[in-house]
Amino acid sequence: MRLLIISGREVDEVLDSKDGVNGLVNAIATAFKDYSSGIVKMPQRTVIYLDNDWWGVMPCGTRNLGFSVKIVNVIESNKLRGLPTTQGVVVLMDDVTGQPMAVINGTALTAWRTAAATAVSVKYMARGMDKMAIIGAGLQAKYHLILLSRAFTIKRVFIHSRTRERALELAKIAQDRGIDAMVVDSGYDAVKQADIVITATTSREPVIHGSWLHEGMHVVSIGAPEINTRELDDDVIRKVSVIAVDSRTAVMNETGDIIIPIKNGLISEKNLIEIGEIVSGLRQGRLGNGDITLFKSVGIAVEDLAAASYIYSIVKSRNMGTTVEL
Repeated sequence: MRLLIISGREVDEVLDSKDGVNGLVNAIATAFKDYSSGIVKMPQRTVIYLDNDWWGVMPCGTRNLGFSVKIVNVIESNKLRGLPTTQGVVVLMDDVTGQPMAVINGTALTAWRTAAATAVSVKYMARGMDKMAIIGAGLQAKYHLILLSRAFTIKRVFIHSRTRERALELAKIAQDRGIDAMVVDSGYDAVKQADIVITATTSREPVIHGSWLHEGMHVVSIGAPEINTRELDDDVIRKVSVIAVDSRTAVMNETGDIIIPIKNGLISEKNLIEIGEIVSGLRQGRLGNGDITLFKSVGIAVEDLAAASYIYSIVKSRNMGTTVEL
């Protein structure tokens, strides 16, 4: 049994280009459409807590892409160790023969596919992309900046983080890519100047308030992965005209950004549109130029499968990776 090992460096190498990013975004968009149409087999992820450390096991399978399982964790104390707070591995297998094909660095894959999911929402829901705000300056924020700057023309980016040093590092990455980047002192200062707002934090309390939002904005939230945590306050939910999610089932079971407003009676399940329905043309991502739109993403296993299949095909075609015999 021969297995291809794909490192995080190799994942970055094959994806960090305009063609690499566009291919990944298209793969994720197709995966969302297939998921919403019901042809993807994807159970709810299994979540285990070891003390305060979050562990997830995420299987998914569909014909023509394969079968994948991701093991991923979120360990906040890794900040003190100089390690990523989110780490994982993805195993990709052939859906016909059942043979294992690859083990891929899941930390890099997750960062890229999450940013690609955001890019899908921008493509199908946003009015403009000239000015972007990023709340948070960790790994996800970095990869969002890298991928979105490949996929779209971004003129200015406003960055706010509780850790100013990391915000400055992220601004330097933006500047090296020809983007005018500014570190600001508050979330409000970032949001009020932006067309697109991305929240990529580990905060347990809202970092975006509806009173900050203005007409035509598109908001993307990828944090608040637990039922009692939020990145968005109730006023955000009141102000948005369209709420798109990666999976109705997932968001209604996993994130306080949706669960709490439903409990408060602000919205119901019928207000949630899956991004795959928008991609397929069944629903609209924006009803008018003045709409404020929201994409709430918790990350689902079909994204991992689509990204793993796409990365594997490129790595293999370029004779990259390390082949081992099991």
